[in-house]
Amino acid sequence: MTKHNKSQIQELLDSNPAFIDQAIRLLGQNQTADELRSKSTHHHNDIGFSAAYATTGTRLFEFVTGISTKTGKPAWQPKTLSHPAANRVFNRYIHNHGLVNAVELGKKIAAIHWRQLGGLLSWTPVTTGATQPKARKQQPPQSVVISGAEVQTMKGKAVRVLWDSKRVWLPKSQIRVNSETGDITMPRWLARNKGMLAKQGDPTVGGETSTDGFDWDGWSGGR
Repeated sequence: MTKHNKSQIQELLDSNPAFIDQAIRLLGQNQTADELRSKSTHHHNDIGFSAAYATTGTRLFEFVTGISTKTGKPAWQPKTLSHPAANRVFNRYIHNHGLVNAVELGKKIAAIHWRQLGGLLSWTPVTTGATQPKARKQQPPQSVVISGAEVQTMKGKAVRVLWDSKRVWLPKSQIRVNSETGDITMPRWLARNKGMLAKQGDPTVGGETSTDGFDWDGWSGGR
């Protein structure tokens, strides 16, 4: 007779996705080795995944443990069901159940098998450095120098230049104009968005977009 009830288990599953991952691990560990290998349930021992969820449950188990059930050995990096890849891997299952994501799929299967999950009551999610998001270092934007742009006018916080017969407005805060050469230094993303930088793979001449469609820079570089 179980010493816990369904509402206790459901409360844990609702509180933290880590409990869902652990529930899938516990249920998979209750499967026999041959059931895991075949992704089926054929021993009537009332533990592990029920026959109605054998394949789905075993695949979830492989995902959260990184263990290949064919060999019983680690084969890839274990992931949580809240990982973006889980929704792609289990997309068909999620859709067939009318659910939103892999976390909901795992929660549904765990709740169905709640009688086996008393171990969750004494289990505490562990946060490790490996699971904590790494702080991203702020990288300064890459800059490019644009030559040949004709500065026409300045208005407010913007500068209008003539580029390839087109009028282009540039924010003063993002550019530096060399008064001697007329060259304009700006972030690469700005030059790209304003059409002042050739796209990767486009034919170029002298680093600028080739107007005749021939990749002169690529041709001369290969000679």
